[in-house]
Amino acid sequence: MTFVYVLTHYPGMVPTVLVGVLMVFWLLVIAGLFDFESVGPDWLGDADLSHDGDVGAPAVLAALGLDRLPFSVVVTAIAVWWWLLTMLASPLLAWLPLPTWLAGSVLLFAAFAASVPLAALTLRPLKPIFIVHEAAQQASAIGKVCRIVTSSVEENFGQAEVEIEAGNRIRVQVCATEPNRLAKDSRALIIEHDKLRNRYLVAEYDGP
Repeated sequence: MTFVYVLTHYPGMVPTVLVGVLMVFWLLVIAGLFDFESVGPDWLGDADLSHDGDVGAPAVLAALGLDRLPFSVVVTAIAVWWWLLTMLASPLLAWLPLPTWLAGSVLLFAAFAASVPLAALTLRPLKPIFIVHEAAQQASAIGKVCRIVTSSVEENFGQAEVEIEAGNRIRVQVCATEPNRLAKDSRALIIEHDKLRNRYLVAEYDGP
């Protein structure tokens, strides 16, 4: 059973398609066309803070600590592990005395179940990067000039980089009233923080 065969036939093709879609998504994120933290349920937050409008993660993911990471990052990690485990185990299907569709379905389920804790283990070192201490960040960011990093800024879309202190730059979710001229590398002024959506309202800035 060749790698290409496993890649293009059931059950291997199922996680392969998902990983392919996610690769396209992350390429668009890198190009600044998507905001990776605004995709899916908003369960990102600090363990000691309460966010109005946040959607709680499923109990299993919360127990594994995956509720403190962006939804898109969690899905990507689980999908990669699901794909890898499925690809490694697919050649063993020939030894099972079951119809191909049934054996493949059992493999997909087992590989997915195993991929969740493996994703949690893999992402654990990244958790401090995504935990946002909003109180300090909000007070520090308001009134500062930021640089837009997405292709545009809309009422529900946008990211920007802002220097909180010397040498310490962070990326924040931003929004702006439309129409506006904000685009990638534009400078904007952070006006206020929208607690409901956990976004900063920005406006065009032409100052020095």
